[in-house]
Amino acid sequence: MKKINYKYWILPAVLFIVLALLIKSNVIYGKEAKSNDSGTDVSVKVITAQYGAAVPQLKLSGSIEGKTSAAISAKIAGRIEQVLVKQGQHVRAGEVLVRLESVELANSLRTAQQAVKKAQIEYELQINDYQRYKTLYEQHAVAKQTLDSYDAKLRTAQADLASAIASQSSAEQQYEYGKITAPVDGVVANLTATVGQVVAAGTSLMSVQDISEVYAIVNVEQKDLAKVAIGQAAAVTVDTYADKIFSGTIDTINPEAGSANRMFSTKIKIENPAGLLKAGMFVKAQLATGAAVDVITVPQAAVMQKQGLYYLFTAEENKAIRHQIEVGEVNGDMIQIKSGIVAGVRVIASNVNKLKNGDSIRCEE
Repeated sequence: MKKINYKYWILPAVLFIVLALLIKSNVIYGKEAKSNDSGTDVSVKVITAQYGAAVPQLKLSGSIEGKTSAAISAKIAGRIEQVLVKQGQHVRAGEVLVRLESVELANSLRTAQQAVKKAQIEYELQINDYQRYKTLYEQHAVAKQTLDSYDAKLRTAQADLASAIASQSSAEQQYEYGKITAPVDGVVANLTATVGQVVAAGTSLMSVQDISEVYAIVNVEQKDLAKVAIGQAAAVTVDTYADKIFSGTIDTINPEAGSANRMFSTKIKIENPAGLLKAGMFVKAQLATGAAVDVITVPQAAVMQKQGLYYLFTAEENKAIRHQIEVGEVNGDMIQIKSGIVAGVRVIASNVNKLKNGDSIRCEE
């Protein structure tokens, strides 16, 4: 009898066993074995979707502008001797902000004052001479020509005095220009003046901004313009004070759309006694545009977005059922649902990113 050579059967047998194991684990077909173990259920928090009152809002963004912003510049050329204010300092109208070197200005003023005194003395002498010769003329002691000569001298002295007074006034003004003052009450901003700096007339040194009252400047689209009116209340927020709402009212609406963006610039007036709002701050504003309406709201955590569409899951018989929805306005942690579900359904509000349609869930109310 011919002897069987088993070594030729070992390799096929091993391959057969491996193939059987792969088929059993579904690896060959690229499928994952599903477990019926209830321990794999996803634990979720469930809330009941309910109606709530919501006021339609128009949301806008913009920036803060001060009530007034006065540019401070030098009126005459000179060298800065003192800078008397700091950035952010509150100042009063008329308060001196910067002093220019004033020695030459003071000398010019003294010279002008002396010229006035000299002209005043000459004028008084000419008055006396004229009065004396007028008396002599009335007594027929001098000719009319002599009186006319002294009258001319008097008029010349009077003109010289007026000219000297005008020069003194100009010198006084130049001296005062050496003291650069605040034109309005406000806060110092954009300070560039430094001691020793040589400035020309018109050189900008700083600005003084009145921010006791400010404006939120926002742009309104044409489609929303009918929703905005003068005197309308607005709620304004800034990131700096996340928990604070500043109340304002619509003050002005530009009657012409901007050429660049075709939007209407609108000013919201806000009282700012504490100076919390600063010029240039980015703001968000909300305007109530109608009466309160009933809407369904759910936590934002319940909503997910995919390829521009919005979905949420409802809990139905311990299964997660996905629904496509249309969302509305966001208010804090809640978001409005315009369509896709009805009030009363049980909405899954946690672990939504771990769910697929039809997954088994374990609910926590």
